[in-house]
Amino acid sequence: MDYINPALDLNQLTAQFGRDRRLLIRDFFKPDVADALARAVEAIDWSLCYRDAEGDRRLTGEQLRGLGENQRNHLSNGIMEVARRQFQFSFFTESLADSLNRGETGLLARFIRWMADENFLNVMRDITGVREVNRVYAQATMYAPGSFLLAHDDHVDIEDRRLAYVINLTRQWRPDWGGLLNFSERDGTVSDSFFPHFNSLSLFAVPQTHFVSYVPPFAQGQRNAITGWLIAA
Repeated sequence: MDYINPALDLNQLTAQFGRDRRLLIRDFFKPDVADALARAVEAIDWSLCYRDAEGDRRLTGEQLRGLGENQRNHLSNGIMEVARRQFQFSFFTESLADSLNRGETGLLARFIRWMADENFLNVMRDITGVREVNRVYAQATMYAPGSFLLAHDDHVDIEDRRLAYVINLTRQWRPDWGGLLNFSERDGTVSDSFFPHFNSLSLFAVPQTHFVSYVPPFAQGQRNAITGWLIAA
């Protein structure tokens, strides 16, 4: 089953990735595939992921709906306090890897199985030249007002992440609503910025310093995506 847009110029994409170690590919999937993925992601009952003084935390949709105003303010203040001192993130998520482990058979579970197949992995290997990748991690993510991801490079000691990706599934967005994938240099210069065009794939080598800009309170909409890493197991 082939979901990828057959009109893509893979040779051109390979040359660009070889030069920049990252690229944004517009119209990556066939239109009906992108539309189906977007509708599936829009239906998720999101969990909030963030960090506190003890480490990574997650609140389910049900837990979030049960919070009172004072509890929500306390949660928000705690997230910002950590962000003032160290690496922090705050956005909504659904682990698609967990869906596979539960044996689910819905569209998103089938899509992640397709991503783990050799056909998709070979396209990624051909574009990037990174032949060692043989495993995929995936999560659905949603950035709403107040969401952000501070600067980091995606390197972790416990798994060999070689490539990071973002499948952008946001139908309408504006650059002044934040939520942009930015790449920065050691001196703080933002060297590149990827807008979340609908049906685009952001792909970049790991490690590489990047962040997602803060979504302000006046933003109207959700920045939806499927994100993760290609790993050399």
